[in-house]
Amino acid sequence: MEYVDFRAAEEKDDSQIRGRLIDKVCDHLKLPESTLLGTRITKKMLIDNNELSSHDKKLVTDVIQSIEWRNTLKPDTVNISMYVTDTVEYLEVAVIRVVLKAGKKHKDRLTNITKLLHTLIPYPVVLLIELQDNLAISLADKRINQADKTKLVIEHIYNSDWLHPEKLSANENDFLNDFSLVNVSSLNYFELYQDLISMLIGLKTSRISGIYKSKNSSISQSDRKPEAQLNIEQNTKLASSDFSEKSNEDKTALLQKLEGLEAELASIRNKLKKEMQMNIKLRLNVEAQKIKQEIAAIRNELK
Repeated sequence: MEYVDFRAAEEKDDSQIRGRLIDKVCDHLKLPESTLLGTRITKKMLIDNNELSSHDKKLVTDVIQSIEWRNTLKPDTVNISMYVTDTVEYLEVAVIRVVLKAGKKHKDRLTNITKLLHTLIPYPVVLLIELQDNLAISLADKRINQADKTKLVIEHIYNSDWLHPEKLSANENDFLNDFSLVNVSSLNYFELYQDLISMLIGLKTSRISGIYKSKNSSISQSDRKPEAQLNIEQNTKLASSDFSEKSNEDKTALLQKLEGLEAELASIRNKLKKEMQMNIKLRLNVEAQKIKQEIAAIRNELK
C-alpha cells in the first residue's frame, strides 16, 4: 500500500482543510463497499435509553452533534468469520463516525463520550470522533458478562490523542498509514479487532520509544528516517521483540504499571518539597530511586 501523508498542506485554507483528515482516514481504512451502512443514530434514540443517567443524557445533548453507523463488518458483508467463546463474542465490528459540537472544552470530554458509546453499542466498535479539524480513534475490549451472558462488559478502552492534520507527528502519520483493513488479520473478527487495538497501543508506546512499529511491511519507513534513527532501531530490535510478542492485555498492563509508577514518583517528589525532617527525606529519596529504576526498566522494555 502506498504511504500516505495525512498532514494538511500548508497552503490550504481552513475551508479546504476541514474534514480532510477524517475523509483520508476513512478512505485508507479500505472498508469494502459491501460493509457500508450509512445509518444515522439520532440523539433521541440515545436519550430515550432508560439505562442512561441524567449526566449521560446531558453529555449527549450538550456535546454530540451527530452519530453515523458508517460500516458494519460481519460475515454477510465481508468474508471474515465470527469468533465466539465462553468469554468473548465477536459477531461483527461496527465503524461509528461521531461529530462533536464545536468548542475547545469538548476536547476534554473524549473519555466520557467514548465510554458512553462503547457501553451503549453491544458490539466491538471502531469509533471515529471528530471535533472540527481534530480526529480521535477509540476501541474497546469487551467480554461476556458472566453474571448475565446476554450483555457485554468493557475491560479496557483505548483512545488515541486528538490528531490534527497540521500537527501530526511522524509516528502519528505512520500509525494512520497502518490503520487499515489490509494490515490486520482476516482469520476472524476477534483477531482483526485485536490487531487494530495493537496499533493504538503501538501509537501510545511510540511516545515513549520514539518509534512506531508498523504492521504494514509494504511501507518502507527506512527511506524516511535518518541513519542515526535506523541505528537506534537496529540496536533495540532484540529488546523490542519481546514486547511486540506480548498480548494486548500484557502490553496494556505494562503501560498501566508505568503510569502508576510515574504518578507515585510525582507524589513522592511533592512530599520531598514539603518535608522538613532529614530522616524522612532520606527515606523518600530511597523510595524515589527505587521507583526510578523500575520506570527505567519498563521504558527500556517498551523500546
